[in-house]
Amino acid sequence: MNTALAFQNFKNKYGFTIHPNSIKFKYWAKSKLFSLTTLFPTVHKNEIHHIDLSTTSRFITGIEEFNDLDFFQKKLEELQKKVPNKIIAGGYLEKRALYTSDIYKRESKNGFERRNMHLGLDFWLPENTPVHALLDGEVVCVTDDVYDKGYGGLLILKHKVADFHFYTLYGHNTVQSVLKHNVGDVIEKGTLVAVLANASENGAWVPHLHFEIMLSRLDYTDDFPGVAFESELAIWESICPDPNLLFKLEAL
Repeated sequence: MNTALAFQNFKNKYGFTIHPNSIKFKYWAKSKLFSLTTLFPTVHKNEIHHIDLSTTSRFITGIEEFNDLDFFQKKLEELQKKVPNKIIAGGYLEKRALYTSDIYKRESKNGFERRNMHLGLDFWLPENTPVHALLDGEVVCVTDDVYDKGYGGLLILKHKVADFHFYTLYGHNTVQSVLKHNVGDVIEKGTLVAVLANASENGAWVPHLHFEIMLSRLDYTDDFPGVAFESELAIWESICPDPNLLFKLEAL
């Protein structure tokens, strides 16, 4: 679905740009604590080493280095040796200059603009790393999203809590691992839901999990944005709260 249309439909429905469950989610999450060992039980790590991939990053200096997958993979491997007991992660609301595919581009008054504000957390882990459900949920989307800079195997779960619901998105997995599930399946916390893919089927990225929270799927059925236009950030930030509200990791 066109992100501009989703943005306008949201404004038309609610008449403002803050999702009505934004405060509810933050209040609910305040008393909860989730472990990374639930998400990645085979990794046996619950600490994070934050990595900066913003436009001012000193780790990766520009589009060329990031899209040189061998170079970026080597950089991550070198960093991982220095922090062997931590998961390399980060990215929420980072402004990135990394999204070169036309799927991130639209015309604007000044020529064109790109979706460049990252709405989730990236966990940089090796291909074939198992990914497990963070909490009980219902499968609402399983997609073979294999195109340049897409999600690869994409899974979205719906979670009902208190008097509202929200969604968790798991992106950049093997297609086979997510298509084992069917829309409507009920998934228990800790259940294997996906396996991280390599660049050949994860959208041409270095292996990682894109993990995102959404308070609404808007009008999307088999996809959902992982990055937003900066000009629309207020609405997307309210729809996609910080995943670290669940983990409460100081490094993030």
